[in-house]
Amino acid sequence: MNVSIGKEIDAALGDAIRGLLKRPAEEAGNLLADGIGLLADKVGRKRKKNAQLGIEEVRKKLETSKVDVNDISSPKEEELHLLLTGLSLTDDENVRDMWAGLFAKALDPNSGVSAERPFISVLQSLSPMDVKVIYFLAFILKTEKEMMQSFGRFMPKNYAKVTAEEQEKMTSVNETNLEIRKKTILAIKNKADEYGLKSIVVTGWSENLLRQGVIERPPLNQRNTGRLRIDSFDERGLLHAFDELNKKVATAEEIAKYNSSAPKNLMRSNNMSGIQLEVQLSSFGKRLAEACGLS
Repeated sequence: MNVSIGKEIDAALGDAIRGLLKRPAEEAGNLLADGIGLLADKVGRKRKKNAQLGIEEVRKKLETSKVDVNDISSPKEEELHLLLTGLSLTDDENVRDMWAGLFAKALDPNSGVSAERPFISVLQSLSPMDVKVIYFLAFILKTEKEMMQSFGRFMPKNYAKVTAEEQEKMTSVNETNLEIRKKTILAIKNKADEYGLKSIVVTGWSENLLRQGVIERPPLNQRNTGRLRIDSFDERGLLHAFDELNKKVATAEEIAKYNSSAPKNLMRSNNMSGIQLEVQLSSFGKRLAEACGLS
């Protein structure tokens, strides 16, 4: 393609997007209807309404991020088409919010986010339940980060000679941190209740997210069996070596079974930490959540 023609197309796309964001919702809906050829039937009208709501969400997110509409960057033509189509095809509020979040980030010249095809592919596959799980796991990461930042920290000058004043200060800091932790756990549990995720009864709820690589099983805590050693080649030494080998094989089988099994629930109570997650966002899942403005 001629470079000047490519620049003209990019400029035209940018003007079209600015027009969508600057016009009232009704006019934006009409422009979308003309732009992507939505049919004037029941399905078409529904898609048009979804697109209107989605563009409004994009506009709000840009305003919240203090992005001037005149300064937005334009996605590629195909990416723009996929983003608009994605907005028009979803009538679930949370799914639409993720589409709008990615759209807004892609328009923000300072975000460093683009509408990557893997992101779009995953968004196209998400159910309302999938999105709730992503929201919840992203909320946990954000809340735990805020908890760590709000923790008080104090160290005595000499642990071998802790003064009464230092001991009192350490006790106060520990008590405050414990209260912060309790509030964090309560906030996470309340969020799980809000999304209806405390006890999931839907069979196969994790299949799509696992298949798309958005979530993964947390590492299974296993005792360290150490390296296999044969201290001696007498009967006692060999029996010990075989016993250690059997333990290693059993451990490997347990880990393989764990990693390949689908979790029954998203989380469960733990007496030590309060909450134990059965899944977590993968590195790709974290990037997706960030690209959609969830973290």
